[in-house]
Amino acid sequence: MKARENPFRSTRVRSAIRYAAPHDDPDDSRSGALALLPRLTPLRHRAAIVGPHGSGKTTLLEDLAHVLAGRGFRIIWLRLDTDAPRLPRDWGEHAGRLGDGDIVCLDGAEQLDPIGWARVRWRTRRATGLIVTTHRPGRLPTLTTCTTSPALLARIIRRLAPDGPAAAAPVAALFDRHHGNVREALRELYDVCATAS
Repeated sequence: MKARENPFRSTRVRSAIRYAAPHDDPDDSRSGALALLPRLTPLRHRAAIVGPHGSGKTTLLEDLAHVLAGRGFRIIWLRLDTDAPRLPRDWGEHAGRLGDGDIVCLDGAEQLDPIGWARVRWRTRRATGLIVTTHRPGRLPTLTTCTTSPALLARIIRRLAPDGPAAAAPVAALFDRHHGNVREALRELYDVCATAS
């Protein structure tokens, strides 16, 4: 199968699948990012989206940032991961200009050591908000915890490839093999489809 025809290609996954908790209805506009807004305001827009690898944290943060931008906030993105675990060198200059109406979205806060985290907290003190993703609770009040389930994975697979051979895959085994990491499970299905004739 050609890459552009693969139902599990990353561009299709990102455009077709947005965050939904295992118990949410993905077609319900109250699920996902919109459902978080009433909880975010009492936290003064300073909160953490918590969860393991591949549970939808980044997708949910992107959706939440989109909703907040639509309400007039200016979103400042910072993304950290194991390949880029440090803040950009010019971050201090940008942080000095943060103020009312600015919300910093930091994806991968677990990459920061305690000193790096303290710097982020200090440099964002004048911003309206700081929303982070992290693997464990504790850095900011938890806004929500992302989880996955075999049923959620099955629903995503059906949405991406309702008639393909992957739709009949043993989902529970796939889910267990990747320890609940939906992103990695979908990558495996991409490889399966790529080698199919």
